[in-house]
Amino acid sequence: MPDRGARAPRQIPFRAGVKTTLLTLALLLVGCEPTRSDRRAVFGVFGTEVEVQLRQSSEADAAAAFGDIGRMLQGMHKELHPWEAGALTQLNSALAAGRSFETSIDIAGLIRVSQRLEPASQGTFNPAIGMLVKLWGFHTSDYPITEPPPPDAKIDALVASAPSTQNLALEGTTVETSSTTVQLDFSGLAKGLAVKRACRLIAARDIDSAMINAGGDVMVCGAGKRSWRVAIRDVDGGVLETLEIDRPLAVFTSGNYHRYGEFDGKRYAHILDPATGRPVHGVMQATVVDPDPLLADAGATALVVAGRQRWRGVARGLGIDRAVIIDEKGEVARIGH
Repeated sequence: MPDRGARAPRQIPFRAGVKTTLLTLALLLVGCEPTRSDRRAVFGVFGTEVEVQLRQSSEADAAAAFGDIGRMLQGMHKELHPWEAGALTQLNSALAAGRSFETSIDIAGLIRVSQRLEPASQGTFNPAIGMLVKLWGFHTSDYPITEPPPPDAKIDALVASAPSTQNLALEGTTVETSSTTVQLDFSGLAKGLAVKRACRLIAARDIDSAMINAGGDVMVCGAGKRSWRVAIRDVDGGVLETLEIDRPLAVFTSGNYHRYGEFDGKRYAHILDPATGRPVHGVMQATVVDPDPLLADAGATALVVAGRQRWRGVARGLGIDRAVIIDEKGEVARIGH
């Protein structure tokens, strides 16, 4: 039974690899009499669908919360897009030219988070390798990529330049760099920040039970009197395990099998190892469960890059207490279960 509430602005795909239909926000009552106050909204943003579910909310509070979230997502989409014109591309142009740049508060905050997480992850999480990502053709929404991989010489030259968030000097919101090959790509943090922000907006409307599903990455903002059930998917689409969540908690997954390139009979993942400049192998999927959605988002990527031999050590370095990985043989390993 549809509720005639506010409509969200049209959104543009953000994250590479998923084509989405432009969506209009619809407030829906889930079920009938027993759950008349359970509502949801779906936004097409970040190259995926972001679904927000609210429990025990009035129509007016839900409409206001969904309106707030829609405006926030639209702003983040434009600000953090890795290759379409916006605040991030303006910063990257300045860095490539060796100029200092006054960036946004959000981007400055993400730089600080990245400078903390990069060394903690042993370099497996590194948002400064945007030039390598572009070289491989991954700044696109059209997958699979069928162009040949870049020449080894170009890859090796960029790797040798060692782009790193540690090359950035940040004073307030002014950014400078000692390396003109640093190009920032926050695809491994954007959804984490988005769901964190959305939870704050929901709490400001006095709604204490909400869950956000950002293309399979889930944030429970609060559970109220009923737990939320969240499934961790297997690589074949089945359910690996189900979590009962009764407190604020993020469940984020990174995988190397949905977005990829394929050329001359060989397939390569869209996730790059900053140490080699080449697609990762060994771990097909990693899921991180943590109260901090930024850590869960970045950590899931870091564990895929770390591979079968190093992922436990990288998890310890990041302070991740609960994670599950699936390797290329389909074998499952866990910590914190």
